[in-house]
Amino acid sequence: MTQNSAKELLTFIHNSPSCYHVVSNFEAMLDAKGFTKLEEQNKWALKAGGQYYVTRNQSSIIAFRIPAQPEGGFMMSAAHSDSPTYKIKDNPENVSAGHYVRLSTEKYGASLMAPWADRPLSVAGRVTALVDGAIETRLVNIDRDLLLIPNVAIHMNRSANDGQKLNAAVDTIPLLGSLSCKDTFMQLVAESAGVKPEDILGHDLFLYVRQPGVVFGGKEEFIASPKLDDLECAYGCMQGLMNAQGSRSIQVCCVFDNEEVGSHTKQGGASYILRDTLERIAADLGRNAEDFKRMLAESFLVSADNAHAQHPNHPEYADAANCPYM
Repeated sequence: MTQNSAKELLTFIHNSPSCYHVVSNFEAMLDAKGFTKLEEQNKWALKAGGQYYVTRNQSSIIAFRIPAQPEGGFMMSAAHSDSPTYKIKDNPENVSAGHYVRLSTEKYGASLMAPWADRPLSVAGRVTALVDGAIETRLVNIDRDLLLIPNVAIHMNRSANDGQKLNAAVDTIPLLGSLSCKDTFMQLVAESAGVKPEDILGHDLFLYVRQPGVVFGGKEEFIASPKLDDLECAYGCMQGLMNAQGSRSIQVCCVFDNEEVGSHTKQGGASYILRDTLERIAADLGRNAEDFKRMLAESFLVSADNAHAQHPNHPEYADAANCPYM
């Protein structure tokens, strides 16, 4: 990875604080490359030589390019738009010790909990709101250092360095502010979304780390960033599609939501969104059911997610003969 591509990746991650922002940013990139947006509920009229994309739930996206003379199957890559984090619960504000306002959260996906502490955090996602008599969804990014998950001082917990079990319902609850901040969180969310607090019907909001990713190392050979799982692969796959050379196969990039919680949602990798899309492509190209099965037989998919490199401090955790290195 060159310095330029690494910095472009880190910029994309910094500008994509939630799965909804990931897809929104991909849409902008594809629009700039001349891709046409499709709607699942509308009739499609695909043409050989065209390039298109379709989204579902604002959090999954499938982009594809049809060659001028399509002869083969589908050449596909797949990644996911979500990352391990904490989800904001409904009625999130709670008062602690009569002096502090915190936000109730729940774990989303499997992650190391300790690294979330003592660093600036904020909230991003989307809200559903009533706007001029119609229901709309609006992206939310409270773009400032808003929250912190405070560690317990060593003087109050002398065994802190001896190993401890963290409880997500206690130890990783983010601090919003003093008691004077009560009843302000949804006001901040509404302000970010450009709606009134009383018009918000529901929200899908997540914590994110405010610190941007960095390039580091003696030869600047490493990167460190939030959300490398799996935006590193999602961004790489989408760049691969947009910059791919011609092919006889139909080129497809899939970025699914909800991998961190099992993919069994209407926008997840275990849904029908990919098969539905491929079937519609084949049908618009005049292929029948048997032709479609033959196309699938000629297809190939790379499932792109992060692997764990051998750890420099704990090489014993990996099979030295079968492991990647950073």
